[in-house]
Amino acid sequence: MDDKQGSMPRGVVLVHGMWGVPEDWAWVQRALEEQPDLQVVAPDLPSHRSPNAGLLEDAGEVRAAIAASPAPTVVVGWSYGCDVVGIAAHRMKNVARLVYVSSPPLKLQPDVRDAGWVDSMEHMLHDEQGRHALDGDWWLSEDEAGLQLPDDVRAFLKDHPRRFATKKTRSDPVPAQAWAEIPTTVLLGARDNLTSSEARAWAREAVADVRDIDTDHFMLFNRPDVIAHVILEELNFSAPGRPAGS
Repeated sequence: MDDKQGSMPRGVVLVHGMWGVPEDWAWVQRALEEQPDLQVVAPDLPSHRSPNAGLLEDAGEVRAAIAASPAPTVVVGWSYGCDVVGIAAHRMKNVARLVYVSSPPLKLQPDVRDAGWVDSMEHMLHDEQGRHALDGDWWLSEDEAGLQLPDDVRAFLKDHPRRFATKKTRSDPVPAQAWAEIPTTVLLGARDNLTSSEARAWAREAVADVRDIDTDHFMLFNRPDVIAHVILEELNFSAPGRPAGS
């Protein structure tokens, strides 16, 4: 890479998952922010702050962050964040690639979706405004969903409790599928028991670049090195060799 290329600003937009906070990306951001001229932002989703916001408002917030980011920009979502970026990045010309972490793409769904299943989920809590969140103890239990986190992540989760989110995150229509128009990489945990075999098969039908990573659903905590590598590779930074076990 010559000096001229090295001075070009490039961008990354990181979108947190359901019940999360922007700081969940801290481990990925540390690797990214070592690079010069790389602008990294992690928007805070409105559905986790307002009782009236849902998927579409989340997509609007992320779309604004994308619009303010230099070209080329890589847009990354984790879990529910993937649903958001699939709408937000629609027709955004500065986006070079989408990276889906721990979730396959959503198909177009023009009608309001049924979110009644949320009420029957195990370990689900509800607040007085009808919002939902998984019990904080679930996140810290090593017996749930194969969840095994490093000690520093467990300490982080204790200091950053999961937040309630609105049911509109689940019921809003899906009016766009940016993954069908923008180069997309899907990273799925090989041991992720929250992603069904049907969903994995659909991802491989829909997207050419689907990679199985040796981890569970919580890839952004357990394998931030893999996520950072994919982002830097796309932006033509001198990314280190592919991490072991990826």
